[in-house]
Amino acid sequence: MQFSHSRVECFEKCKYQFKLRYKDKLRTIPSPAADNALIAGSALHLGIEEGIEAMEQYYYNQYPVITDAHVNEVIKLTSLVKKAQIVINTMLHNKEPTEKYEFKIDFPEFIGFVDFIIQTQAGSLSIYDFKYSNNIEHYLESKQLHLYRYYLEKLGFKVSEIGFIFIPKTAIRQRKTEDLYQFRKRLHETLEDMEVKVIQIPYDESKVQEFKLRCQEIINEKEYEKTPSRLCDWCEYQSYCEGGQTYMLLPQNVRRELQIDRYPDMWIYADSYVGKSTFVDQFDDLLFLNTDGNTDNTTSPVIRIADEVTFEGRLKKVKMAWEVFLDVITELEKKDNTFKRVCIDLVEDLYEHCRLYMYNKLGIDHEQDAGFGKGWDMVRTEYLSAIKRLKNLGYQIIYISKEVTTEITLKNGAKLTTIKPNINEKIANVLAGTVDLTVRAYMDGEERFLQLEKKENVFGGGRFNFKVPKVKLDKDEFMKALEDAQEGIKTYSKAEKDTSDNTAVVDNTTVLETSEVKEESVKKSRRSRK
Repeated sequence: MQFSHSRVECFEKCKYQFKLRYKDKLRTIPSPAADNALIAGSALHLGIEEGIEAMEQYYYNQYPVITDAHVNEVIKLTSLVKKAQIVINTMLHNKEPTEKYEFKIDFPEFIGFVDFIIQTQAGSLSIYDFKYSNNIEHYLESKQLHLYRYYLEKLGFKVSEIGFIFIPKTAIRQRKTEDLYQFRKRLHETLEDMEVKVIQIPYDESKVQEFKLRCQEIINEKEYEKTPSRLCDWCEYQSYCEGGQTYMLLPQNVRRELQIDRYPDMWIYADSYVGKSTFVDQFDDLLFLNTDGNTDNTTSPVIRIADEVTFEGRLKKVKMAWEVFLDVITELEKKDNTFKRVCIDLVEDLYEHCRLYMYNKLGIDHEQDAGFGKGWDMVRTEYLSAIKRLKNLGYQIIYISKEVTTEITLKNGAKLTTIKPNINEKIANVLAGTVDLTVRAYMDGEERFLQLEKKENVFGGGRFNFKVPKVKLDKDEFMKALEDAQEGIKTYSKAEKDTSDNTAVVDNTTVLETSEVKEESVKKSRRSRK
């Protein structure tokens, strides 16, 4: 078994987390926040290695649409990368050394990547690891660099120095009394005072022996007990772990044939009167779940998602719109119908219905009445849980939204208009992860189009490599572009296929990419590009 420092460190923090991440390979949805530690850290490394432009391009490409918060984060990264490059150039001055980034150490029992190596004319090495963190004391006790030295010397190198290059973080936020210009001025002043620190540490071989003993413990481990601590709040498996959910049956160990649905789950958004619902109505065997009452231009069967008011004598009874939606899901679960696709028109209205339902259930007037963050989290959990129920039924799912435009200010002061669905950004990022394709419809004169190409200021994207940037807002035109994008791959219609397959599923849990897995893939992509 091959170990790494990060794997053993995870085992030491919590054996159950180690099991979920490395043995069960359970994947989670990464945080969409602008200051996501994994994305920011990877961007910082790339900036030091390849420059500011490469860093900006990588960072912006990780998000479906850019906001002022993302620009603020790039301002931080740009300043800190420049400071780190000055420190590195000082370390290299007058030594005529050879420097290397991302040096791979690969043994049958150990794998690691050294962030930065300086090799002198005499052949000795100084090895350093970049840390984008203020928690210096924690890393000074780490086994990481001691392991790197030990295994580099096994390869025949002479290591004279080991140390960390600490790049500090700042989490200042815009005050209510500040405009964006004032905040960014204060941000630049804060960054100006921050220092990149180089700290060398003495080699301690006992840490290598401790690592080897821990590896043996991992090999013999059977129980994988949970280790509750304050670190649980930063664990990607917190809700899964504390919720006590269990696995369903594992699939057969047989590779699945690569297939792409001709009728993918999708999200279409546009301004009013562009023809979103009319376009979706062109698909057969469709059930509309309508929230706004605008059904005059569609012919598919429709269920109105609205409050239902009845009277028994003088007693007034109200069945809330969200309860109507939950009843629809329950009925669809029976599969006693001939529908093949379900469209929610509009998803933002449905979210508002969920909010009102939870307000009534909790006896509150606003999310903040339930305590810091708790009310909003309960609304979000209720909403997304129901969406996942619907998603797991095997119907083709289509979301419809209206669009909203916002203006962000770039580093140079220029204005950029962004376009996105009219729903909370965090909810939007999760919803986009539940569909195969998110596209914007728009009008150009009297013509109506679907935008298929990815633009950094327009929310959207998907897993299809479209050959054309746009098509007319027409089912046949869209289907042709979709099939051309999948040329050479066998396609099928999910709406006409039995939904059982060989995919492992976790009850009520969306499974995507773990930060650890994603981090390794990012490093590999950087190395392959170089």
